[in-house]
Amino acid sequence: ILSALLRVVVFFKLLKMFDCNSLASCEFVTALSYIIFHVVFYNATAHLEYHTRIFTKIFGKMAIYIYGVVLILSALLRDFFIEKALAEDRNSIVLIENESVVYGLSLAFFTFGICLNLWTLKALGFKGMYNGDSFGFLMDEPVTSGPYQYFNDPQYVGTVVAMLGSAVYAQSIHGYIFTILVGVVFYISVKFVEGPHMTRIYSNKNK
Repeated sequence: ILSALLRVVVFFKLLKMFDCNSLASCEFVTALSYIIFHVVFYNATAHLEYHTRIFTKIFGKMAIYIYGVVLILSALLRDFFIEKALAEDRNSIVLIENESVVYGLSLAFFTFGICLNLWTLKALGFKGMYNGDSFGFLMDEPVTSGPYQYFNDPQYVGTVVAMLGSAVYAQSIHGYIFTILVGVVFYISVKFVEGPHMTRIYSNKNK
């Protein structure tokens, strides 16, 4: 956990080294950076726990729950930075003139995304949702019920759709950029980091 806090401090120190106004607003750069940082953070800490059991050694049986709360807080911090950037960029690209349509469409996207994430949490459980495999909480078989009947990675689909809802509501070009970036970062993470890591974990389980 101390390592995680140190990484956040270093992250903001690095941001201060750049002149945000020379290319884009500081809010935009901060949100863009934290979208990437959040995914790097949870992948790095999952690998660290799997190879060293450092969090389990420090916090014992409560490690997975403390770790899950840290990931939730990190995601909320990401969303806070995104909302600040959207507030500054509101109405930069007005694709829909009718405010009622904007509100209804954005609410539909956001509600669908949040509900899909909650449905995923119900299907996986807290440990499954927050890298429990890296903490030694392995499942007997892959989850195929609930949202996994329709999506391979429903939690990420939910986050992207909810982000799209925020972008539509703000009618913000930055919001659409964030939505695309979130989707691309999740795709790269699943294909090149999380997927191979999960395969390795369950391959070692069966040895």
